[in-house]
Amino acid sequence: MVVSLVEFGAGADTNTPDPDLKGVQAVATEVSKDAVPTQRNDEEDTSRANYIAGRGRVQRKWYAWFAETDTPEERRLILKMDALIMSFAFLAYWAKYIDQGNLTNAYISGMQEDLGFYGNQLVQLQTIFNVAYTVFMIPLTLLAAEYPKTIPACEFFWGIFTLLQYRAASFGELAAYRFMTGLFESAFFTSIHYVLGSWYRTDELGRRAGIFYIATCLGTMTTGFLASGIIEHLDGAHGLAGWRWLYIICSVLTFPIGIFGFVFFPSTPDKTTSFWLTDAEKELARERMRRIGGKPAIGFGGGWKVIRRFFFRWHIYGLGFFLVPWIMTTQPSGNGAYTLWIKSLGTYSTSRLNDLTAVNPAVGMALILIYAFLSDHLQTKIPIIIFQSLLQFSLQLAFPLWHRSSVGYKWAAVATGYGQNALSPLLYSWANEICREDAEERAFVVSVMCAMSNVFATWVPLLVWKTVDEPEYHLGYTFTQVFILVFMFVSIALWWYDKRDQKRLYRKSVV
Repeated sequence: MVVSLVEFGAGADTNTPDPDLKGVQAVATEVSKDAVPTQRNDEEDTSRANYIAGRGRVQRKWYAWFAETDTPEERRLILKMDALIMSFAFLAYWAKYIDQGNLTNAYISGMQEDLGFYGNQLVQLQTIFNVAYTVFMIPLTLLAAEYPKTIPACEFFWGIFTLLQYRAASFGELAAYRFMTGLFESAFFTSIHYVLGSWYRTDELGRRAGIFYIATCLGTMTTGFLASGIIEHLDGAHGLAGWRWLYIICSVLTFPIGIFGFVFFPSTPDKTTSFWLTDAEKELARERMRRIGGKPAIGFGGGWKVIRRFFFRWHIYGLGFFLVPWIMTTQPSGNGAYTLWIKSLGTYSTSRLNDLTAVNPAVGMALILIYAFLSDHLQTKIPIIIFQSLLQFSLQLAFPLWHRSSVGYKWAAVATGYGQNALSPLLYSWANEICREDAEERAFVVSVMCAMSNVFATWVPLLVWKTVDEPEYHLGYTFTQVFILVFMFVSIALWWYDKRDQKRLYRKSVV
C-alpha cells in the first residue's frame, strides 16, 4: 500500500480538496509509485501501521545497545553499520570542529595583534564563514544525497583551506580562506544526518546522532588543548607564531580522515557498494527501513518535478523554521562569548585560558549522551526539550543580571551553556523521523533546516553580539533568554502538529 503524505499537507481540510493541490498529489503519487514496490504483504502493512502509530516504538532498556527484538543477523549488521558509518562521521566532525573552532583560539593567542584586527573584525570573520556555509549547504547536501562520495571529498578540500590560513597576512586574505572553508564544510553535518536516517530506526537514531554530535565537544576541547600546547611549545618555531602552527597541525589531522571516508563510508542502503557488507546484509538494511515506512531514494534527476511536492506539505515550513529560534539560543557557546568572559577576569595565562575553554564542551558532552540515550528509551523528544530549555533559562540569567550575579553563578552558566547545543542530535533525528517516507524530502528538509537557522546565525550576531560589547554582551544575552522561551513553545506546537498527522496517517494505513 502506498500512502502519500501530501494528503496531509499544511493542515489542509481533507474534505475540501484544492484543484492545484490535487495535481501535485498526482505528481507525488506517480513518483512514489516509481520509488517503491506496489505489492506489499499483510505483515509489511501491519508493521508499517504499528510504526506510524507508535513512531517505531520497540522494547529497549535505556542502556541497551540493541533492542530485545533484534535478531542475531540484525545485531551483526548494526555493529558493522556503527563501525563503518559512525567511525567516519565522528572523526570527520571532530576534525571539522577543530578547523572551525580554532579562529577564536587563534584570535586570543596572538592573531589579533599580528594582523592588526580592530573593532568587529572577529565577528565579521565568523559571519563570512557562515555566509558560505549557508549558501552552499542545500545544493551540496542534495549533491551528496545523489553522490555520497561528495562527503569525504569536501572534507579533503576544507582541510586544504584550513592549512592555507596559516599564511594569512591580512584580514582580507584570512576572510577569503574562511569563506572557502565554510563552503566545503557546509554539506557535512546535514549529509551525515541524512545518512543516519537512512540506516537507523527511531529507537536507534538518537544515540547515534548524539555520539556523532559529541565530536563537536571533543573538537572544541581539542582546539583548546592544541592551542595551549602549541602556544607553549611551538610559538616562534621556524619563525612562525604559535597561532599559525595551530592551523598547520589542524589541517594535518584532517587529510587522513578524508581518505578514510573514501575507503570505508558506505553511503546509504539503496546506493551502497561497500565490500565490507555482504549482499544479505545490504538487503537486510533495506528491509529494516521498509518495515518502518522508509522508502528508497529515487534521486533528483526529475528536477523541479521531484522537488515541488515538498512545498505542498507542512514539513518544509514547520521544520524549515523550527531551528531558527533554537540557533538563537546557542550563540554564547558558538561566538566565543564565554571565552571572552573568562579572559576578562584577568587571572589566567594564555595557556591556562585555552585550557579553560574545554569546560563548556566537556559538560556538554555529558548532556549530549544523557539526552541521546534518554530519547531512544522514551522514543520522544519533547520532555527533554522542555527540561533543557527551563534549565538553560534559569542558569543563563547570570549574564543579563551581570552586576547582580556572582562569578560562581556565571561559571555555572558557562559550564552548562552547551546544553542547548546538546539538543541538536534530537532535533535533526526528529526531522528524519517525520520525513521518513520520502528520502528526497528528508535530504531537502534537513538541509533547509540547517540553512535557515544559519541564515539568521549569519546576520543576527552583527547586531546583538558585537565584539565591542564584550565581555558583558547585555543585549546578546537578553536576546538569548527571550528565544529560549520562544523555542520551547515552538517545539510544543511542532510536537502537536506531528502527533495529529501521525493519527491521520495511521487511520489511512489500516484501511
